[in-house]
Amino acid sequence: MTTGKQETPVATPVAILWEKILMLPIVGTVDSRRAQEIMEIVLAKVQETESKVIILDILGVPTVDSKVAALLVKISQACRLMGANAIISGMSPRIAQTLVNLEVGMANVITAAPLKDAIKLALDMNDWEIVTKKKPASK
Repeated sequence: MTTGKQETPVATPVAILWEKILMLPIVGTVDSRRAQEIMEIVLAKVQETESKVIILDILGVPTVDSKVAALLVKISQACRLMGANAIISGMSPRIAQTLVNLEVGMANVITAAPLKDAIKLALDMNDWEIVTKKKPASK
């Protein structure tokens, strides 16, 4: 008789941030099965929406090992093959240092530390910009 808790599967939602821009917040531990699920979901959503950019936010991933790093590289490459750019955001100093120490080939992976920079980069990639409306002068 086992008394261990069953692990609840972590959802992998892909949100449409803007036309042709998707975002996937990756939260929790990423194992081989979940890595494959993330890859399939991302590629299906890129195809379905004809998106040109997908932001993969890893802020909710507690640790990055060589398996997770390889996943990020593979998703980025697969998206590129489908005509989309992947941007990795949520990079903490600790995770950046881990990736450098793992010597994972991330040279062709686009990164932006905070999510706001990733969103701005995604807008730039689509030749869009956010413009602040000027308030009318008071009379």
